[in-house]
Amino acid sequence: MSHRSFQEAIRDRLQSGFAEWNSGYDAWLEWCETLYEPDAIYNIGMKDGLKRLTLQEYKDMMGQFFQAFDIELGEFYNMLVQDDWCAIRYNVFITNKQTGEKIEQMSMEFVQFKDNPEPIGARVIEGFALSDMPLS
Repeated sequence: MSHRSFQEAIRDRLQSGFAEWNSGYDAWLEWCETLYEPDAIYNIGMKDGLKRLTLQEYKDMMGQFFQAFDIELGEFYNMLVQDDWCAIRYNVFITNKQTGEKIEQMSMEFVQFKDNPEPIGARVIEGFALSDMPLS
């Protein structure tokens, strides 16, 4: 793939995947199989610092999160792609299923991709997710 088409593949992968976000955990989990390399690492900003997770640990953590909260992806504000890195900014509405409390979380991610031959295509090898309201 040329540099330009790899960058387009990164954009397409994220935009199509973000469209699936609001379909619940099972849809998110299915998207993970397309989005992430099997040995991908995800770094998440927590209240006590950055937590480095394997893909399975990330899936497990998100499974617990989806059980406790309704998660609705809001707007996708920005996406910058340079070489094999992408920066995205978006908001998420999170509702506590027990209390009904709803918050808006502003998030930014920095993600490095691997250029695989089709049909696999662009997939994440490492990501860093930060927000204005980190998880506990």
